[in-house]
Amino acid sequence: MQQGRRVPGVQCKNLVEEEDQTRPLVEIVSADEVRPVPPPVTFTKATQVFHYLDSVDAFDNDGWWVGKISGRQGSKYWVYFETTGDEIAYPVSRLRHHLEWRDGHWITSNNTF
Repeated sequence: MQQGRRVPGVQCKNLVEEEDQTRPLVEIVSADEVRPVPPPVTFTKATQVFHYLDSVDAFDNDGWWVGKISGRQGSKYWVYFETTGDEIAYPVSRLRHHLEWRDGHWITSNNTF
Protein backbone atom coordinates (compact mmCIF):
# COMPACT_ATOMS: atom_id res chain seq x y z
CA MET A 1 0.00 0.00 0.00
CA GLN A 2 1.35 3.44 -0.90
CA GLN A 3 1.90 5.92 1.89
CA GLY A 4 -0.99 8.39 2.19
CA ARG A 5 -3.50 6.08 0.51
CA ARG A 6 -5.08 4.49 3.56
CA VAL A 7 -7.69 1.85 2.99
CA PRO A 8 -9.73 1.56 6.21
CA GLY A 9 -11.93 -1.34 7.23
CA VAL A 10 -15.57 -0.32 7.58
CA GLN A 11 -17.68 -2.28 10.06
CA CYS A 12 -21.35 -2.56 9.16
CA LYS A 13 -24.05 -2.08 11.80
CA ASN A 14 -26.70 -4.32 10.22
CA LEU A 15 -24.80 -6.72 7.94
CA VAL A 16 -23.00 -9.84 9.19
CA GLU A 17 -20.23 -12.10 7.88
CA GLU A 18 -21.52 -14.99 5.74
CA GLU A 19 -19.21 -17.49 7.45
CA ASP A 20 -19.96 -16.36 11.01
CA GLN A 21 -23.29 -14.56 11.31
CA THR A 22 -22.51 -13.47 14.87
CA ARG A 23 -19.77 -11.13 13.58
CA PRO A 24 -20.47 -7.77 11.89
CA LEU A 25 -19.40 -7.56 8.26
CA VAL A 26 -16.13 -5.65 7.77
CA GLU A 27 -15.32 -4.41 4.28
CA ILE A 28 -12.13 -2.86 2.96
CA VAL A 29 -12.86 0.31 1.01
CA SER A 30 -10.87 3.17 -0.43
CA ALA A 31 -10.71 6.31 1.69
CA ASP A 32 -12.79 8.30 -0.83
CA GLU A 33 -15.72 5.90 -0.28
CA VAL A 34 -15.99 6.71 3.45
CA ARG A 35 -18.56 9.38 4.28
CA PRO A 36 -20.76 10.39 7.22
CA VAL A 37 -24.22 8.97 7.83
CA PRO A 38 -26.81 10.85 5.75
CA PRO A 39 -29.46 12.97 7.48
CA PRO A 40 -32.56 11.12 8.69
CA VAL A 41 -35.43 10.81 6.26
CA THR A 42 -38.14 13.37 7.08
CA PHE A 43 -41.55 12.36 5.76
CA THR A 44 -43.62 15.23 4.39
CA LYS A 45 -46.00 15.38 1.45
CA ALA A 46 -43.18 16.79 -0.68
CA THR A 47 -40.71 14.02 0.21
CA GLN A 48 -43.29 11.30 -0.44
CA VAL A 49 -43.92 12.32 -4.05
CA PHE A 50 -41.82 10.72 -6.77
CA HIS A 51 -41.97 11.12 -10.53
CA TYR A 52 -41.02 8.93 -13.46
CA LEU A 53 -37.21 8.55 -13.71
CA ASP A 54 -36.52 10.34 -10.41
CA SER A 55 -33.31 9.04 -8.84
CA VAL A 56 -34.15 7.43 -5.52
CA ASP A 57 -32.56 5.38 -2.77
CA ALA A 58 -34.57 2.28 -1.82
CA PHE A 59 -34.02 0.61 1.54
CA ASP A 60 -33.67 -3.13 0.96
CA ASN A 61 -31.44 -5.91 2.31
CA ASP A 62 -30.21 -3.69 5.17
CA GLY A 63 -28.95 -0.89 2.92
CA TRP A 64 -29.87 1.97 0.60
CA TRP A 65 -29.65 1.13 -3.12
CA VAL A 66 -29.74 3.64 -5.99
CA GLY A 67 -32.44 3.26 -8.61
CA LYS A 68 -34.90 5.17 -10.77
CA ILE A 69 -38.67 5.41 -10.46
CA SER A 70 -40.14 3.38 -13.32
CA GLY A 71 -43.82 3.46 -12.39
CA ARG A 72 -46.48 3.54 -9.72
CA GLN A 73 -49.14 1.05 -8.73
CA GLY A 74 -51.51 2.11 -5.98
CA SER A 75 -49.46 3.28 -3.01
CA LYS A 76 -46.23 1.61 -4.22
CA TYR A 77 -43.57 2.89 -6.57
CA TRP A 78 -41.65 0.64 -8.95
CA VAL A 79 -37.88 1.17 -8.86
CA TYR A 80 -35.51 0.03 -11.62
CA PHE A 81 -31.93 -0.79 -10.61
CA GLU A 82 -29.53 -0.30 -13.52
CA THR A 83 -26.77 -2.34 -11.87
CA THR A 84 -28.86 -5.52 -11.63
CA GLY A 85 -31.70 -4.99 -14.11
CA ASP A 86 -34.20 -5.66 -11.30
CA GLU A 87 -37.48 -3.77 -10.97
CA ILE A 88 -39.09 -3.90 -7.52
CA ALA A 89 -42.16 -2.23 -5.98
CA TYR A 90 -41.64 -0.34 -2.68
CA PRO A 91 -43.90 1.52 -0.28
CA VAL A 92 -43.06 5.20 0.15
CA SER A 93 -41.69 4.48 3.63
CA ARG A 94 -38.72 2.62 2.06
CA LEU A 95 -37.84 5.33 -0.47
CA ARG A 96 -36.06 8.66 -0.34
CA HIS A 97 -34.81 11.05 -3.00
CA HIS A 98 -31.29 10.00 -3.94
CA LEU A 99 -28.53 11.55 -1.83
CA GLU A 100 -24.96 12.20 -3.01
CA TRP A 101 -22.01 13.24 -0.84
CA ARG A 102 -20.30 16.14 -2.67
CA ASP A 103 -17.86 18.73 -1.40
CA GLY A 104 -18.67 17.95 2.24
CA HIS A 105 -22.47 18.11 1.87
CA TRP A 106 -25.33 15.71 1.26
CA ILE A 107 -27.28 16.87 -1.81
CA THR A 108 -30.37 15.78 -3.72
CA SER A 109 -31.59 17.06 -7.03
CA ASN A 110 -33.59 19.67 -5.10
CA ASN A 111 -31.84 20.39 -1.77
CA THR A 112 -28.55 20.58 0.07
CA PHE A 113 -28.33 19.20 3.62
